[in-house]
Amino acid sequence: MGLGLLGRGIGDVIFLAEEGAILTVTDLKTATELAPSLEELKKAFGSAYDKIVFTLGGHRLEDFRNKNFILKAAGVPLDSSYIDEARKNNIPIEMSAALFAAFTQATVVGVTGTRGKSTVTHLLYEILKAGYKKGNVFIGGNIKGMSSLPLLRETKAGDIAVLELVSWHLQGFGEREISPHISIFTTFFPDHLNYYNGDLASYFGDKANIFKYQTEKDILILGEQVEETLLRDFPEYEKEIRSKIIIANPQDISPNWQIKIPGEHNQANIACALGAAKALGIPDQLIQNAVQTFK
Repeated sequence: MGLGLLGRGIGDVIFLAEEGAILTVTDLKTATELAPSLEELKKAFGSAYDKIVFTLGGHRLEDFRNKNFILKAAGVPLDSSYIDEARKNNIPIEMSAALFAAFTQATVVGVTGTRGKSTVTHLLYEILKAGYKKGNVFIGGNIKGMSSLPLLRETKAGDIAVLELVSWHLQGFGEREISPHISIFTTFFPDHLNYYNGDLASYFGDKANIFKYQTEKDILILGEQVEETLLRDFPEYEKEIRSKIIIANPQDISPNWQIKIPGEHNQANIACALGAAKALGIPDQLIQNAVQTFK
């Protein structure tokens, strides 16, 4: 549900079809609007392209019945009548990043926040690539042009997958009642309120899925700003946290480091990545080297 033009939907379709799924692809956009994505699929599948059923320019209720699951794109409205139809028919609602996290054997590191999540995701990925020696390191989630699902073929036990997770992706984690093994929550500000109908608590509720289902063995890294917000505005969530909490403190960054990304906000971002890297056992010198070369 939602092929889109950013490339993630294309990757989802290709992966599922290659795994043998019988697919219906539905999108509110027309075939003309989706022409670049459809061309990519034609290149990937050749004559097998005709085996995919397309419902474009709108959705049909009948497409949300008699299916094994619905793979919902990020940003599908909370009150979608089509998702309601699937639920009435006891059809599971899945999302790409959460489906990957549920089945991969890799350690999953999830990064969310109103601001900072892209910087922290990419910085941590670079630190781990330089310093993690027990397996391979992958990046996924909210990365343009990339589906997380094909990483299921590549990741194995001992590997690490760093996922940038927006609030919509985290709806999928809530559906499955899972959270990443290591979670980073950078900041929380009023945003996306057009999507959440002005309800800030609903927005936070989706974000909270990043830690809600963690266990005592898991780690939650909170930016200082989000820690204050959590304690002040959402104490009911704070009481439910079972994982080990690390507060990302910018003062942990040595003043001698030659950092190329400017601003106090990036000090906070680096502190978040630092907390995760140390929790994963990356030596200080390798962390410093990676931070100092990151642009």
